[in-house]
Amino acid sequence: MPSPRLALTRTYLAPTPGSAQESALESAPGGGELPGVADVRPEVEVTSEETHWDTSDLALAAAGVSVRRQTAERTSPAPRGWVLELPGRGPRTHEVRQALGRAVRTAPAALQRLTWAAARGRSLGPVLELSTSARQRDLLDAEGDVVARLTTRQVQARALAPEDSSPQVWAEWQVEVVDGRRDLLDAVTDAWEALGAEESDRTAQLRAVLDGPDDEDGFDAVSVDDSAGAVVLARLAQDVGWLLSQDPLARIDAPDAVRSLRIAARRLHSVLTTTAPLFAEGATEELRTELAWITGVTRPVRDLDVLAEKLLEDLDEEAAGHTAGSGTGDPAVVADRVRAVLADRAVAAHAAVLEALDSQRYRDLVAALEAFVADPPTLKSARREARKVLLPLVADAHRAARDAYRDVDLDTDLEIDHDVDHVTADDADALVRLRDAVAAARDAAGVVAPKVGEAAEEYVDVLKELLDLLDEHADTVLAREFLAGLVEEFGSGAFVLGRLHALEEVRSAVAFHDVEEAWDAANRKKLRKFLK
Repeated sequence: MPSPRLALTRTYLAPTPGSAQESALESAPGGGELPGVADVRPEVEVTSEETHWDTSDLALAAAGVSVRRQTAERTSPAPRGWVLELPGRGPRTHEVRQALGRAVRTAPAALQRLTWAAARGRSLGPVLELSTSARQRDLLDAEGDVVARLTTRQVQARALAPEDSSPQVWAEWQVEVVDGRRDLLDAVTDAWEALGAEESDRTAQLRAVLDGPDDEDGFDAVSVDDSAGAVVLARLAQDVGWLLSQDPLARIDAPDAVRSLRIAARRLHSVLTTTAPLFAEGATEELRTELAWITGVTRPVRDLDVLAEKLLEDLDEEAAGHTAGSGTGDPAVVADRVRAVLADRAVAAHAAVLEALDSQRYRDLVAALEAFVADPPTLKSARREARKVLLPLVADAHRAARDAYRDVDLDTDLEIDHDVDHVTADDADALVRLRDAVAAARDAAGVVAPKVGEAAEEYVDVLKELLDLLDEHADTVLAREFLAGLVEEFGSGAFVLGRLHALEEVRSAVAFHDVEEAWDAANRKKLRKFLK
């Protein structure tokens, strides 16, 4: 698979199009005024041609995704090749580049696979031609490495259908921070905004050229209805959309993408479970089974991310305080070995996710989810006012959480260092059940919160605090099991693992100890008054 490239990028429409080539670079602050910038390279003039590819109904443009074929003279500094650009969070974009190759009538198979969520396997073809004439200037740090690129460009775009389409022309400024330095990005854009430049949405601009579909006719339109069914479907549609937006990012292993996809799947499962009484009997069962499957497939990636976040930082601290020759194992060496184990397992875990996302089972799940939202098998109760139908379901979810809490054996009279010995396997299982029940109550309240307001939002926030504690406890169990599994092969490094294990025991005890207080806060009658 081609390698992904991550950047923080912002693009602005030039405030005075006629002077764009002169204004953008000259009006940007100098190197000494930008954080981490020591020098500036001379300007480079670049011209390029690119063809954008999409489905016949412009599904990629509607999803904010672009596939383009860039061409330029071999002597030109302009990039050549295929580019897939995926939207990230905020100004972050993800690019996947691939060499041109010989094919000119079909997009590379690897890029088509990455766009499956938007294109649904339909073939991509050329839909738009775009020409740019640009000037670029690279900003350098003290070591001479490029940390950002400022670009001004004149853009001409023309839709390929109909053949007599008129070209559209505009001027834009762009800053790309290549190492993810948001402070540098903000410094440049603040200067441009002071000059009157307005941030541009390139995707929206190209869709205007293509006269693409209007998002206002999508799933969000059901939110204007106050019925219970419309409110639930709006939430389901939102989560289906989020799952699909994370699909290509999960495939390239973008940061947090698999975890985000998993969260969307888990929340869909939770909401379908809680609101099942609104739909025909058994209508949600198969969906929930398949959502549980994809949640399980993605769980190892999430667990390995958590282990890396928890253990590697602790190992770095151990290494900083280590005394050479102490005979207890070098924490730095242990850290390298743990990092290698985690990396190997992460590769295998991501391969399993890719296999699942490429499977017919996953494609059937996506089709079923979209069909459910588009034509839901609702009962008469779904047409009633949302608060009257959904608040009792939230109350039911809270009672289920309260029953799960009663199964947890919490002895608050014990000292924390003794609590560890009393957190048995049964206790751990009970905490897992409690965690699932609290999450269901939180998700149910989240569905109706837009109609209820601050009271429901406060309830959701308090449950989230409880969930954070339960997650912390579960993660300490995960970490201790992982560390225990490494002891035999780590030799003298086992002492270091033991210190980490002891630290996780303390964290576990603290989280376990604090659950009772957090539950009491979540179970307050005043907090739940909105349910009546």
